[in-house]
Amino acid sequence: MNPLDWNLIGSPAIAVFAVLGGAALLWLGVGPRRYLLRSTLPALLGGAIGGLALWFVAEKAMNLWGAPQPVWFYVLGGLGITAVLLAARRVRVSPRWWKRSLTVIAPMVVLAAAAGGVNAYFGSFPTLRAVAGGQDIPVLGAIATPTDTGPVTTPADWTAPADMPAEGKVYQATIPGTVSGVKTRPAYVYLPPAYLASTPANVPVLVLIHGDPGGPGDWITAGRLPAVMDAYASAHEGLAPIVVMPDSTAGTGPTPSLCLDSNYGRAGTYLAVDVPTWVKDTLKAGTHAATDWAVGGFSYGGTCALTLATGHPASYPTFLDISGEDKPTIGAGQDALIRNYFSGDAAAFAAQNPLDIIRSTPLPGTAGTITVGADDSFYRPQGEEVAAALKKAGVEVRLQTVPGGHTWEAWKAGLQDNVDWLMTRYGVLPG
Repeated sequence: MNPLDWNLIGSPAIAVFAVLGGAALLWLGVGPRRYLLRSTLPALLGGAIGGLALWFVAEKAMNLWGAPQPVWFYVLGGLGITAVLLAARRVRVSPRWWKRSLTVIAPMVVLAAAAGGVNAYFGSFPTLRAVAGGQDIPVLGAIATPTDTGPVTTPADWTAPADMPAEGKVYQATIPGTVSGVKTRPAYVYLPPAYLASTPANVPVLVLIHGDPGGPGDWITAGRLPAVMDAYASAHEGLAPIVVMPDSTAGTGPTPSLCLDSNYGRAGTYLAVDVPTWVKDTLKAGTHAATDWAVGGFSYGGTCALTLATGHPASYPTFLDISGEDKPTIGAGQDALIRNYFSGDAAAFAAQNPLDIIRSTPLPGTAGTITVGADDSFYRPQGEEVAAALKKAGVEVRLQTVPGGHTWEAWKAGLQDNVDWLMTRYGVLPG
């Protein structure tokens, strides 16, 4: 196996991180009694204070994660600080060059092991290849497109041609903000095998939104979307949705767009107007009916999916909200959101807030699935609240609990477990 494909999130990897990090920390911390009293104990105290400071800054001062994280995150951070403090002391007193070299390397090993443990929890970088940036993804060029603009292809009217590839392909693409006026990073597009055949099938479209912080490539690296969709297509004569993964920041820079039209740009218009228009014009897909379209996302992207489905039901009558929040949110709080995004106009925010919209606007053709992680104590109650509110408003909604916390274990399952449901909503599979 190529070393770049080594699994970074399985049990063997976690054990390796623990052994290497522990050995490096012992090398730095063990010594004569005088060393323990003058170096090791002060460094441990400094690490404890540093870990507490990391917790305060990340969760209280800046709310970097949007939700409480496990205590061991900050324990690992404290141990990393301890290793750096010990190395700074030990490198000055080590008489031999090889000891000094090991002393310089050891804190790097501890920090790398700590980062590996956190990554194994989230599942953000499943392999070394993902850490290195993955494979080069080609830019979308001229491709054969369906000539039939009728209903999407179903298994009953589709026979896979002999030249159909066994796997789909992922491309980079630039989706311009023609109407919205926003500028974004490149998007990614997954094209299923049936679409890539010499006589392409007319397949539906799924727009998937990434989390924040994050980017559209997260669905490819951490979510392993090509493998998920290829597996589905393999079992369904090559049929699967085209998956468009746009940049949801929509030109707002470090400020999350929240997929809204606000003082920070017209992200809602970009995702609900510009993206579908580009898909129809470039890929000749999603041209028959609104039922050809669905929107989904995880965490921040799940909130976006709900926001777009309720605010733009003609564009997205089907949505998949994976571990989303109960409303568009920023770390500084709702008052700051209304002040900064809408110049203090609470009514302007309410006009785009999903749970406000459903109180006054019927959504008879809209249906959604909300998935929550069984171990996600922060976001799961919000998803349950949203599902209950939608049901009360008469919106067709399903609530699912999947294994995992607020991590890729739950986010990947939220998509993978619902492709059949999406294909039924599209009309590809019988209801």
